[in-house]
Amino acid sequence: MRLGKLLALLFLLLPGTAVIADQSRQYFGVVGSDAQFDPDKGKTEDLGDLRVKLGYVVNRFVGVELHMGGAVSGDNDTSSDQKLGYVAPLLRATLPFNRVNLYGLLGLASVRGEFAGDYDDHYSDIAFGAGIELYGTRNTALTFEYMRYGIDDIYKTMGVGIVHYFEWPRLYNARIGR
Repeated sequence: MRLGKLLALLFLLLPGTAVIADQSRQYFGVVGSDAQFDPDKGKTEDLGDLRVKLGYVVNRFVGVELHMGGAVSGDNDTSSDQKLGYVAPLLRATLPFNRVNLYGLLGLASVRGEFAGDYDDHYSDIAFGAGIELYGTRNTALTFEYMRYGIDDIYKTMGVGIVHYFEWPRLYNARIGR
């Protein structure tokens, strides 16, 4: 399984997570996932997923996040016949610890799927998930995340990625001499 090999490699890299995280407000992340699309009508598809996430931390415990992504490979690797994309604005609840953040996500997703004539539909539904961030530096974290986009037509992902928190105000103020 691709995800198992990736997890094994990332656990070897975890000793570098000894720095306490001091989060900035804006963040950007990329997550690669094993995914499964299980439509209400049609056959189940096992896919690879790539997601970009943008976020803003309102305070230590609350934030907002936007997921944009889609399928990058499928069961039989005929990606020209398989298209799946989604966008999901989400609320984020975070439990911060020393070098770790546990978080939950809840929002809405808009998903568009097309699979070789077997399934061609667009749906909007509830999206929810959970994850953990393990900090390797002050602003960069390794993230493990489970997401589910939809209740009836279900697109679910379990993945590993990296998240970086930016210090935009400090960069901006340094350029204008403040």
